[in-house]
Amino acid sequence: MTRSLWKFLTSLRLTIVLLVCAIVLVFVGTVAQADEGLYQVQDRYFRHWILMGTTLWGFHMPWFIWPAGRLVGSALLINLVAAHIKRFQWSTSKLGIHLTHLGIIILLLGQLATDFLQVESQMILNEGDTDNYIQRTRYPELAFTTDTDKDHEQVVAVPHPLIVKGGTITNPNLPFTVKVKEYASNGEVVSHQKALAAAVQITTALATLDSEFSTVDGIVPQAERAAETPGRVDVWRAALKAVGETDVQDIVAAAKKVAAQPDKEGKLRTELKARFRAGMLGRFSNMPDNEDPTTARGMRYAASKIGAGQTISPETLPPASTEGAGSRATIVALPEVKDMDTRAFPYAVLEFEADGKSLGTWLMSTDLRDQPVTVGDKTVRVALREQRQYLPYSIKLVKATHKIYAGSDIPKDFRSRVLIENPVSKESRETEISMNDPLRYNGLAYYQYQMTKDEFDRSPGLSVLQVVHNPSWLVPYIGCIVVASGMLWQFLHHLVAFIKKRRPV
Repeated sequence: MTRSLWKFLTSLRLTIVLLVCAIVLVFVGTVAQADEGLYQVQDRYFRHWILMGTTLWGFHMPWFIWPAGRLVGSALLINLVAAHIKRFQWSTSKLGIHLTHLGIIILLLGQLATDFLQVESQMILNEGDTDNYIQRTRYPELAFTTDTDKDHEQVVAVPHPLIVKGGTITNPNLPFTVKVKEYASNGEVVSHQKALAAAVQITTALATLDSEFSTVDGIVPQAERAAETPGRVDVWRAALKAVGETDVQDIVAAAKKVAAQPDKEGKLRTELKARFRAGMLGRFSNMPDNEDPTTARGMRYAASKIGAGQTISPETLPPASTEGAGSRATIVALPEVKDMDTRAFPYAVLEFEADGKSLGTWLMSTDLRDQPVTVGDKTVRVALREQRQYLPYSIKLVKATHKIYAGSDIPKDFRSRVLIENPVSKESRETEISMNDPLRYNGLAYYQYQMTKDEFDRSPGLSVLQVVHNPSWLVPYIGCIVVASGMLWQFLHHLVAFIKKRRPV
């Protein structure tokens, strides 16, 4: 049995099968990014042992089971080491092959170490800002902050897995216990005030629309005004076709024809109202967060409710919590974010208890500031924020440079001039971080992050640094050097042997 296992582990057929598995995995993972997103594909396809189910071109295949990245990589490593041990023969003619194999083994070990040890974070700075922490934007934490004196504060942080798990959270440094009543990875906080104001605006606009088509006398004038706007012309043509008109190239002439037909003019007005109403609600429902996100959220919420036939009033707006910001807002659950450019806003509804009595519920979101919770004479500021790691030094953004190629949004030169101040080593120096020139400091690598649409839209004084902690970052370089040395040795060895044979006796 041992002999059969050893034969299997050293088999070239196993190598070929594993390489085919890797090729299929890379192909499936690349295609699946369109449906599942980059981060989820990285986790499920390459950072797990077994892949259970996939989605390709919109088709969900729960029956698809395949070895994931960790299993394929580990099996290749074991196969290569076993085959090398079995076929190892010491001689100078094979030293290059041994070095090449050793280099590949080092590369595989380095990739596995990176997979388990590497942690990616971000540091977001505006010009003039100084920070002493980095944050993991995909992993929120609950932070309870208490001021100990004017220069110090005590922070109790609850990591993401405990929030997702729910239940009761206790800590001796907190004057209360916390119950996680609800948690979701993405949600929109809608202010009641903004939603009510948006409802009035939308209702007024819809009433104006109804009045424009309330009588037959308004059909022709509205058609004349619509003829000047291409978008409205298309709506008119669709409505005219719906009531049986075939010649709709000239909407004014067609409107005059229908207005003279009592059996059609009423249907036309109904069609126009329905189509313009749907278009108006659609625009309000998809209003972007460009200038005023809170107003846009209220508009989207009001449009969705009014479009569903619901009324919006102070009585129909459900508060997300009994206390804090959530008592004046509604939370709308959103789908999980899968693309890299869209920001998710996780939220949690928490209930606080002290001395066996409930203090009420609070809504916490990464889109909200910290909120005070008072028990007796002690006040604790509570926030749901990106997971933070505090540093023994600080970084100040002195100057951010954003350049793109003229006439496009293609990055040309993004760089940050930063000041590092380390009180431990008494170091204070300036350095630059650019797209191809990272800063390596104190075990972390700071890269100038590729600007996304969000950063483009914001002030040019903003800089986003990708921060990577990877203790094994030198291993790939070592592996490549060993592989190159082995190939060079093998080439030179055969070259010298060839020259010796060609030398005349």
